[in-house]
Amino acid sequence: MISTTDVLNFRFDPSDPMQPRSVNFYFDHYRGEPIHRAVVYLANPGCEWSRKTGGCTMCGTKNSALRKTVTDDQYFAQLEIVRRHVENFNATHGDQVRTLHVYNDGFFFNDAEIGQKVREAIYALARSFKMQKLVVETNGLDIVRDDKSNDYLGKGVALLGETEFEVTLGVESANPLVRTLYNKPDSVDDFRNSLEIIRRKGGISKGYVLVKGPLLTEAEAYEDCVNTIRILHEWSKGERFRVEFQPVCLLPITLHEYLMGLNETDPYLWDPPLLSTLFRILSQFPEMGEDLYSALFARIDVDSPWDFWLTRPHDDPQTTFKLYLKLVDYYLYRKRDSIEAALTMAREDLWLERKKKAIPHPLEQRVAVVKRLMALSRKSDLCLSDYLKTRLKPAGNFIESCLSHFDRLPGMPVR
Repeated sequence: MISTTDVLNFRFDPSDPMQPRSVNFYFDHYRGEPIHRAVVYLANPGCEWSRKTGGCTMCGTKNSALRKTVTDDQYFAQLEIVRRHVENFNATHGDQVRTLHVYNDGFFFNDAEIGQKVREAIYALARSFKMQKLVVETNGLDIVRDDKSNDYLGKGVALLGETEFEVTLGVESANPLVRTLYNKPDSVDDFRNSLEIIRRKGGISKGYVLVKGPLLTEAEAYEDCVNTIRILHEWSKGERFRVEFQPVCLLPITLHEYLMGLNETDPYLWDPPLLSTLFRILSQFPEMGEDLYSALFARIDVDSPWDFWLTRPHDDPQTTFKLYLKLVDYYLYRKRDSIEAALTMAREDLWLERKKKAIPHPLEQRVAVVKRLMALSRKSDLCLSDYLKTRLKPAGNFIESCLSHFDRLPGMPVR
């Protein structure tokens, strides 16, 4: 019997390359039924894109990177700890762990981040427990480069044998402007081609779709998510693919962390999406069944203080926890009645109020401002949020404050 109470989190010294950052046991859903999964975050040197450019504007993984080389032997030591924890979980629970998720916070097939011997050790670990599925995360650029060189993906599929290989791509959006706003490393063509490459080599493709990144209104975020899923569906050409929402929560050293601290009258003040917005998106795609779902982003605790929810997707204090339980129920069983019940429960006036919020500058101008801010922060050797905290003088409108800041610098302002 799979229970939501079987959640276990083991955290280790984040500065020690001999230990994973964490090993976690959660419930999940796979091919029609609830299961247990193990989710592993490896101690890692950091994402290549983050090291070179400052990373994606909404991504918090840069907070935990070691910023130094992790050797194969150090990775092997981490995987041995993972093995022991999975063995212990299986020994004490009637239902065994059936899927393994291993994340290195970057490009999984990039030798500069994780070597082929380590990848092979991960495949062997999954096989040794007869896992039904191994899940890793990367991006379209990594897949396209690998297809032209080492074919690590194809080798991984072969080595995993009967274990399904699910390769998750940080798609976030199919809109090139929104992707530039997020500072994504791969082009739309890259991730479109990568979907075909993954399928051709025998893997299963899954895309993360971001729900309300920085500098987007609720209405814009909703429209972008719906359009992105429709485009992915079109590109799949009838083949199976999965989509997991990534609803944005407050994370340190991100652009939305800075925007969440703006004055309440600033039109660019960021707040998390409504929890009910996730159900509104889910309701649009009944044909996707269990292959469309939302990541869970909070502990299941009725006693969580309201401040806890304010940094995560939420509606009002009376319905938020009830809505979250419906999201958990859908995550476990993928039944449409969970979505319908949640939308019946949600307050329509909150949604209508959010939809009214407008941003005065066009998306193209917001993108141009973020691109220049990223360049300035790299030149100053600061992450974007720290650059804003130390260099920008807030003046009631974030974009106007940025434009005024640019006016004071050498070179042409972004107007």
